[in-house]
Amino acid sequence: MRIMALLLCLTGLSAFAQLGAPMGPTAASQLHWTLGVQKVQPTLIASVSGSRNGKTSLVDTDADLGLSRDKSPLGFFGEYSGASSMLLLSYDNTEYGGSRTQTRDIALDGRVHPTGTTLLSSAKVRVLDGVWTYKFMARSDAWIGLDLAGQYLKADLSAQNAATSLTQQASPSLLLPQVGLSAWSNGVDGLVETRIYYRLMKLKGASSTRYGLDARAYFYPSFGVRFFYDASKIRIPAGSLQQDLDISADRKSTGFGLVLRF
Repeated sequence: MRIMALLLCLTGLSAFAQLGAPMGPTAASQLHWTLGVQKVQPTLIASVSGSRNGKTSLVDTDADLGLSRDKSPLGFFGEYSGASSMLLLSYDNTEYGGSRTQTRDIALDGRVHPTGTTLLSSAKVRVLDGVWTYKFMARSDAWIGLDLAGQYLKADLSAQNAATSLTQQASPSLLLPQVGLSAWSNGVDGLVETRIYYRLMKLKGASSTRYGLDARAYFYPSFGVRFFYDASKIRIPAGSLQQDLDISADRKSTGFGLVLRF
């Protein structure tokens, strides 16, 4: 909760200052759609141990597989901002590759890879986000809102034994609902926008947190650039949401995009 307090303070004191300023144009006059493409540069470290559906897993994406970012194709997002609410949908995917000679016995979805095995691994991680925000304090130049969000992650993982060329594939997925707060403000006659957010989930012992910053600058009233930072942490203990699997994941990403609003 300290992070939430810090983020709300950082919202630019400008957001609160503007909320208390003399009334300008109404929020209703600022209805708009925003569409964009984005280039995301994420880092991802995850570990899994335990079993699900009778299949044992014990693996770390960094120490055991050596996965690191290989390619980041363009993603996209769409946003609708109304007088009292906002809806945001975004999608991105990243490809990872790596090679490691095992220093311990590991297991992937029921298959054991013993010490000394060299694995050539690859993964494609897709992330789909949806956020609906209720603006409980709103002006045309600033608002503070309640976020109801969902994040869907799907990974297509492939591990090939370098000696035998035998390949194992798995496609785990995870759906994370979250709630949180966000704050937005603009300036320079609407040509600069900033938004910060903090979201969390706690369910049956599992938890996830996510926070970030989104900044946009428009060279013309309708066309501009976007910079953002996003960090998330997932902890799912055995016996909570994924049967007897214990899952830990940390993802951080920075990104750049082009935006068009109308």
